[in-house]
Amino acid sequence: MRSSIGLTIAAVLLTCLAAPKAVASSPRPVVMWHGLGDSYNSGGMQRVESLIKDMYPDIFVHSIYLDEDPEKDSKASLFGKLDEQIESVCDQIASIPELQDGFDGLGFSQGGLFLRGYVERCNSPKVYNLLTFGSPQNGIEDIPPCDNPRDFVCRRRNALLKTQAYAAYAQNSLTVAQYYRDLDRFDKYLENSRYLADVNNERAVKNLAYADNIKSLENLVLYLFTEDQTVVPKESAWFGQTDKSNGGLMYLEDRALYREDWIGLKTLDQAGKLSKIVLEGRHMNITNETVVEFAEKYLGTILPETEETGEPAADAVQEAMSRFGKSFYDRLQIFMSAMSGQAYI
Repeated sequence: MRSSIGLTIAAVLLTCLAAPKAVASSPRPVVMWHGLGDSYNSGGMQRVESLIKDMYPDIFVHSIYLDEDPEKDSKASLFGKLDEQIESVCDQIASIPELQDGFDGLGFSQGGLFLRGYVERCNSPKVYNLLTFGSPQNGIEDIPPCDNPRDFVCRRRNALLKTQAYAAYAQNSLTVAQYYRDLDRFDKYLENSRYLADVNNERAVKNLAYADNIKSLENLVLYLFTEDQTVVPKESAWFGQTDKSNGGLMYLEDRALYREDWIGLKTLDQAGKLSKIVLEGRHMNITNETVVEFAEKYLGTILPETEETGEPAADAVQEAMSRFGKSFYDRLQIFMSAMSGQAYI
C-alpha cells in the first residue's frame, strides 16, 4: 500500500516538474510610422508615445525610421523607392525582440498607407490593430494647393510633379509620385505606379496574400480629418475617390475594390472590424484627447501569458532518476529539490 501511494505521489511530482509556469504579462507593443516630412523622433511622435506610456507604463513603443539620423529620416519620407523602404522596415521590425509576438500599428498621414503595405507584404511579426490618421489609402488625385496662389515656384513644382509623376525617375525616387492616382491618366497610372496600384490590387492579376493579410487584422480603423486639404480628396482616408461621371464622391462601398474584396476590406467590414472615424480639423490635427481615446479603445491589450516549461536542468532530472531506488521519502526529497532547483542533500 505504502509503495502504491509513493508511486502515485511520485507521478504527481513528475507532472509538476513538466508543468508550465506563468510569466508576467505585458501590454501588446505599438509600432508607429510618421508622415511626409516628419521624422521618427519628432516632438509630435514623442508626444503620442509619451501619452500612450502614461496610460500603459509597461508598453513597448517603436517608431519606424528609415535612417537613425532624424534629418535623413525626414528626407527619406520625401525621396526614395517605396518598395525598398517597405522591405527595409519589414527587416527592421522582424529584428526587434519585443515585437516578435505581434503589435498594434499607428500610421500617420502617408505612414498609414505604408504601414498597410507592411501588413500586406510582410506581416511577420503580425499586426493586430491598424489605425491610420488622414492616410491617403486611395492615393492622392491632386497635389495640395500652394498656400500662396501667387507663389510661382510652388505652382510650377506642382505642375511638373503632376505631368512627370509616372516617369521612371519619379516612380523610383519621389514618394508622393508613387501614390499619385490620376483619374485622367488611369491607364498610365496602372501601368507605371510602383506602389499604390500594387498594394490596392488594382491590376488584373491580384495578389491573394494581400487580401489574406488584411483579413487577419482584428481592427482596421481609418481616421478622416474634416478640414483636410493635404490629402486630395480627403475621403481617400476612407478609400474614397472622385466619381468621374458626375464630379461627386464615390464611396468605398461603391467601388470594385470593395465589392470584389481585392484587399479584404469587405470581409473586415462584414465582420465588424472596419471602422471609419471623423476627426474635426485640418490634416494631422490630433489632440491629446484623441490619443487617449483611441489608446483606451484599441491599444493596451494584455498579451497572453507566455510560459516556461518549468523543467529543471537535464542533469538534475537524470540525477533524480538514478537515485530512484532510495526509499519513498528520499525520493520525495529528491523530487522536491529538483522542482526548486536546489542542490541535493
